[in-house]
Amino acid sequence: MAEPARLGKYEIQGVLGKGAMGVVYKAFDPHIERTVAIKTIRKELVDPDLANQFMARFKNEAKAAGRLHHPNIIGIYEYGEDDSVAYIAMEYVDGTGLREYLNRKARFELPQLVAMVSQLLQALEFAHARGVVHRDIKPANLILTSGGVLKVADFGIARIDMSSLTMTGMVMGTPSYMSPEQCQGRDSDHRTDIFSAGVVLYELLTGERPFTGSPELIAYRICHESPKPASQVAALALPPSLDDVIDTALAKTPDLRFQNALAFRNALQVSAGVSPGSSAGIEATVVNLARVELDPVAQAPGEWDETTLSTVEKQLAHYVGPMARVLVRKAATQTHDVAELYSLLAANIDDRDERQRFVAERPGSDSGVVRVVHTGSHGTMQGTAHGATVSTERSTGATRSHERVPLEADFVQVTTQRLAVYLGPIARVVARKAAEKAGSQEEFVQMVAANVGTQDRAAFLRDVGYELD
Repeated sequence: MAEPARLGKYEIQGVLGKGAMGVVYKAFDPHIERTVAIKTIRKELVDPDLANQFMARFKNEAKAAGRLHHPNIIGIYEYGEDDSVAYIAMEYVDGTGLREYLNRKARFELPQLVAMVSQLLQALEFAHARGVVHRDIKPANLILTSGGVLKVADFGIARIDMSSLTMTGMVMGTPSYMSPEQCQGRDSDHRTDIFSAGVVLYELLTGERPFTGSPELIAYRICHESPKPASQVAALALPPSLDDVIDTALAKTPDLRFQNALAFRNALQVSAGVSPGSSAGIEATVVNLARVELDPVAQAPGEWDETTLSTVEKQLAHYVGPMARVLVRKAATQTHDVAELYSLLAANIDDRDERQRFVAERPGSDSGVVRVVHTGSHGTMQGTAHGATVSTERSTGATRSHERVPLEADFVQVTTQRLAVYLGPIARVVARKAAEKAGSQEEFVQMVAANVGTQDRAAFLRDVGYELD
């Protein structure tokens, strides 16, 4: 799909990122001459049965977030619509997502971590006082500017994706960062953000998430298990009282958690030996990024041959245009493996056939065929990404036959529920469209799995009884 030249009064300058439901653009407002970011929602991907309710919620939440004028919250400027998309124009932040720092094994000092989380809690305190709950606090939604100021992204917008706009009882959210009440589909309030902020703090301190595993196992652990104390996992020395702070933030029952972000912030600062309230001003809480150490092993660009990256860039540019250079350089920081590099980059290509062609261009690729192994009770079943050939190896013998498993309604429903953990409300639309096109169960799984992020795809396939071969 060609990128638009304009959205309303805004002149599109490039693509900043792509998600399951739309694209985030860098754009220019010619009226007041400022750069903005524009988040779009493609109307065609919204379930027709829920379209009116969904778009009304999207607009109302944009209004709510637009009231949040705070130095640690990305500002919302305007809501708009055209025939194909609804969009929100917001503050453009020149910075790096906290998730990228974690992916590159950044080693922060304790004062830096306290500064970052204090800024996050300042933003939450401000928003909660005005009745706005984020509901999707995670490193990917936290941006550090070059000056070390933390900005919370998607404030008030993320709750649209996590709302109960789909099947009753369906759990929405980013699994590792959800609160117990979110996992159980119960009503949640501002204290769900407190829990998620506690998860972020734990990961910053230790480099590991407190709850891991398949989505179902993560949900069970969030609701019933306590993580290993951060002081036993972290590489840096932590005050023992910090474990108590994390335990309170991660309490299973909301009433046992910190009841507001200010209480959490004060307790965090006391445990770290900082006077409570000293971070009321941004100057006292900025992170000195010049002192942040990056794991040299994680800095892949220096280990990639420039000729290789240039070749990949040219191939990708055929599908995504000038953004290829930025995407290739960013993906190269996350892996040293050529196959994984192509998989990461393929997620930026909207069209499934084009995505497969790009992967097929990888040197040494098996004609773009991605094999999936079915791990059901009938033995091992392999299917290609093109859905053309399926080899079934029965557990009773080594003989092979060519057959395809019929796609049944029950399997579609179960897979849709699993898919919703990763994609949110869009899962129903993705699954329905795939079911209309797929000629077999294997082809259906391949189609829907292509919409799941590279890092989560293997976990999703295991959830539905498949695994990457």
